[in-house]
Amino acid sequence: MKDYFFVPGNRLHKLATIEALGVYIIIDLEDAVKASDRVAIIDELCNNPLKYKKHYLRIPLYDVRLQANTQALQKLIDAGYSNFVFPKLQSNSDFEFIIKTIGNIDLKLILLVETARFFLELQQILLTNRGLIKGLALGSHDFMSEIGGNHTLKNLEYPRIQLLYLARMINIEAIDIASMELKDENLLQEEIIDGFQKGYDAKFYIHPWQLESKRKMKLYTETDLEWAKKVITALEKVEDKEEFNPIIIDNQIIERPHLNKAKKIINHYGTK
Repeated sequence: MKDYFFVPGNRLHKLATIEALGVYIIIDLEDAVKASDRVAIIDELCNNPLKYKKHYLRIPLYDVRLQANTQALQKLIDAGYSNFVFPKLQSNSDFEFIIKTIGNIDLKLILLVETARFFLELQQILLTNRGLIKGLALGSHDFMSEIGGNHTLKNLEYPRIQLLYLARMINIEAIDIASMELKDENLLQEEIIDGFQKGYDAKFYIHPWQLESKRKMKLYTETDLEWAKKVITALEKVEDKEEFNPIIIDNQIIERPHLNKAKKIINHYGTK
């Protein structure tokens, strides 16, 4: 699983340290900073685009009246930025308004789904804007706050599964929720492994401790690794890989779809 790490926009001096962790960085200009600080942060980003534009920017898209507003977004685009996280979108019409306002721009967007209406309208948005959208994620805390429910894995089961399937529908990254847990390692690791076993490609992180905890985990077991080695060994004996026929390994029928899983396991351990 890939690691996406939120860095508050008022801590740009910490970027070098976070970059050394080998993560994908999201500079947060929304919830993590005061509104009064945003002008100075955006000015810094616009004055030094070569320094920061490889990262994603989570950018506020609404004004104090909760009207869609692209002023800050447009300023950053004009400065050369193209990677954005769009949070708190209220509706399909708001998304279309924003895209129409900024014009035909080559962007890479991660949609952070945090409202019920946008969640329910999402399928059509993805089908009509698939060229713009790179990733999809659930802003689970805002989402459950609007729903009025407790933030638990059980209560989040349906929206997490739905967003995963929608991401697969157009072959984009599915990014799992950010955890606020900074103390109980068992709870954090339970959440990480749950997303991994569901099939998520990546996860959001907000603190280096969370990354340290994740990197101590074995997302696959030794048994998984031994199984994968047997599958790959059997595949290597096939002269024409396109003619791979089902085989039996450890009393289990192995078909072509199992090959991708075996390769993922081998690659996972190969990067350790």
